[in-house]
Amino acid sequence: MVSAYIALYLFFAGAGAGAFLIGSAVDIVLRFRPTCARGWFARVSVVTDAGLVLGPLLVAVSALFLVLDLGVPERAFRLFLVSTPSLLSMGAWSIAAFCASAGAALVLGALAGDDEDGLDHERGSGRVVLRVGELACSLVATGLALFVVVYAGVFLSMYPSLPFLHTFWIPVLFVASALACGLAALMVAAFFRQEAPDMPAAVDSLLALDAVLIAVEAVALGVFLVSSYASGAPSSAAVQLLAGGKLFCLFWVGVVFVGLVVPFSVDVVCRRLPAPVAVALGAACTLVGGLCLRMALLMATERFNLAFMSALGFWN
Repeated sequence: MVSAYIALYLFFAGAGAGAFLIGSAVDIVLRFRPTCARGWFARVSVVTDAGLVLGPLLVAVSALFLVLDLGVPERAFRLFLVSTPSLLSMGAWSIAAFCASAGAALVLGALAGDDEDGLDHERGSGRVVLRVGELACSLVATGLALFVVVYAGVFLSMYPSLPFLHTFWIPVLFVASALACGLAALMVAAFFRQEAPDMPAAVDSLLALDAVLIAVEAVALGVFLVSSYASGAPSSAAVQLLAGGKLFCLFWVGVVFVGLVVPFSVDVVCRRLPAPVAVALGAACTLVGGLCLRMALLMATERFNLAFMSALGFWN
């Protein structure tokens, strides 16, 4: 039995980890490449820094949906206690470890405070320790966020009993969608922080990156569907279900139009005509499309019961 909770789990985990990865990547570049402190990375950091907080929050929400999908908390706890590690248990552990390490980095950074507040030498030495600890936790959290982003697609693609999803293109598609949704979450958050200095300019500087991520997601989706259709039944039947069957509206309206066409068009237009409300709405459309994508793929998938050689709907 599979519920809608699994789609919500995959969506929030991907978007949260994607937002954190983007924020962490900009932060790491600014730490180790001071020459970038006056360029594009410095401008967009006003927006992307929110990913260091928003990312763990969204991933923590995904863990709630994982518990709801499993039905009872006891089954969720068993994921951490299994003697033989599985990809599902590894995903649960990575989510927990990511939230812990990202939270620790935030706490240590807050304790270290500003480097220019003039504390004495003894406090300065303590700050160095805190900064080193913060950097170590940030790097660990970044590696775990990368695992969470990749994990969802790999998890769905590893089972031969799910032929529609049993392809290399599913991890590629899910990584592209996670990064696009992560950046969209940051841009939506930026809309509610417009009073921050240089926020409009920072958002404008991210429009080109957002358009590229959406284009990559669209290409990955197109290649996946074409290759699935060419592989024959049952994958071709799933593609037909999306393209012209009962999932027609969910796919063409939710995934393609709302999730890809609208935000890409907003990015192109708003690069010439700045419009914060339109940018926020376009980013919100990316998030809606990301959730619709996961729901549509799961609803179009058939799982095969090898014991009885029968096909069952993945979504019940």
